[in-house]
Amino acid sequence: MSYEGFKKAEIVGWDARAGTYNDFTGQVTTQAIPMLLAMAETAPGKRILDLCCGTGRAAGAAGALGAHAEGIDVSAAMVDAARAAFPTVVFDVGDAEFIPRENHSYDAAICSFGLMHVGSPDALLSEMARVLKPGGRVALSHWIGPPESPLFRIVFGTMMKLADMSVVPPSPPPFALSTEEAMRKALEKTGFQAISILQLPLAFRAPSGKFAEQFRQFAARAAIILDKQDDAVLKEIYSSWDAQLKEFLVDGEYRVPMPALAVSAVRGT
Repeated sequence: MSYEGFKKAEIVGWDARAGTYNDFTGQVTTQAIPMLLAMAETAPGKRILDLCCGTGRAAGAAGALGAHAEGIDVSAAMVDAARAAFPTVVFDVGDAEFIPRENHSYDAAICSFGLMHVGSPDALLSEMARVLKPGGRVALSHWIGPPESPLFRIVFGTMMKLADMSVVPPSPPPFALSTEEAMRKALEKTGFQAISILQLPLAFRAPSGKFAEQFRQFAARAAIILDKQDDAVLKEIYSSWDAQLKEFLVDGEYRVPMPALAVSAVRGT
């Protein structure tokens, strides 16, 4: 299945969030970038490609460390934001499942939380392997899924129970690669070696009374579902969220764990 409806909805969602990405999603995802750059063995002169680059922070940081960094994102608005923020880095609009680059061009490829937002994660991993030089490194981050992730257990678990999914475009399973075992198998199948997987203790934070509003800004994939629901269903979903989130309310702020995997691997020769 190509999931073209899902992919189009993702573009619309991220285009709409380009101006506020750093205020919401980026508050969490940026925390993984130092680990990814270390896993990619970022160094002066190395060619590094940042896939699903968003507002360009990973590529921008790689460039600041002296690497020849480039970024690709399917959202034109995100690419515009990245170019404005990091004018010395090359950013292009492109699909990570069909990377518009030559074979064996890069020393490392990074993907920060992009696997959940493509139609085929396997295709993305295969494309990463294709554009890497033999011995090149891949570094990616990906959300751990429910039940281990309290945030996704609550938000996605509730939506799967209460939302009308018949009005939502079909999509690939969001958490298919969210365990260390599944991630390792996918990388090995693609020909990657020397796989290393760590867990990052990230958390989503929002003021009391603002969780639903801020989470919809944070998560384009969840918004694809929520935007299709009528007011009665949304009210039921939000009420259920509030009831389940009470244990994570501290000093007037929700602090909900959403751990992630940080993964590195080496392309075989």
